[in-house]
Amino acid sequence: MRINSGSAYVVRRSRIRAGLTLALYSLLPVTAIVIGLQDLAVRYMFFIIGAGFEVTLVALSRNRVLSAMRRELLFAIDEQGVYLGPDDHGRPATRIPWSDIDCIVHFQGRIWTTATRPNSNRNVGIVQRGRIVQSRAIGGWWFNARRAAAAAAHFGGGTPVLKGPYVPEVPRAWFHTVTLPAKWLAENSGSRAG
Repeated sequence: MRINSGSAYVVRRSRIRAGLTLALYSLLPVTAIVIGLQDLAVRYMFFIIGAGFEVTLVALSRNRVLSAMRRELLFAIDEQGVYLGPDDHGRPATRIPWSDIDCIVHFQGRIWTTATRPNSNRNVGIVQRGRIVQSRAIGGWWFNARRAAAAAAHFGGGTPVLKGPYVPEVPRAWFHTVTLPAKWLAENSGSRAG
């Protein structure tokens, strides 16, 4: 695969993935509705429970479906800098100019989604002075490090895209910092990470 080093790296929400996810989650409620419709006089509870679950599912996934229909921008590397779109944890979209970026990192990290259980996610973040100052979970899309590196090198004047270390706890706050380990910074000191 040839990579065009002069083009921006852009990731948008996928209509197909959102549709397949909604269809998969709809299998059980729709099955209950169909069972209930076969003999409504006897199995009406299947129909009612299935319809209730389906309405709840559609209401909860409304924003994601609308986002997919609009092909919402999730991540971009272009002449203006790096765009981090909104994520599933409620963080708003933001654009970071090239002057504020030492490097771009993609890393594995844990984020606490509930009080009792963390999720391990792939993340992409912006490094300034040895800290990840902004990051987004990579959810529902794929991060292509080679294409991102080509776009960052072209538009960011050689800004590197690096594989970062495992982060045991990524804060859920909208704007947060994660201090990178000294060993990782020393290994990547020649690439503007430190």
